[in-house]
Amino acid sequence: MPWIPIRSVDKHVHSMLLKMGDNYMLTIKSFKKDRIVTVKKLDGKFNIVEEGFRTENFTVEEKDLKKTMKDIIDIEYPRSHKVMVSEQEMHD
Repeated sequence: MPWIPIRSVDKHVHSMLLKMGDNYMLTIKSFKKDRIVTVKKLDGKFNIVEEGFRTENFTVEEKDLKKTMKDIIDIEYPRSHKVMVSEQEMHD
């Protein structure tokens, strides 16, 4: 997937996550690929893994997803102008 402007990435990612089926994951990477956020959808919940400024792993419900993603993007990509977003199916 192409580079997405940082000012619209939270809306874009939220929309993609809601449309995404179970057993898919979405990855957001910085230009240098030193900050990565991975979101996996399993059983209607979203497992978020941050690897960058913070290293955290947590699960959120759909109702908390939009605010959580906006907060993560603000923390992990404070000086980025664009980020790369990709979606892929998880294989067991």
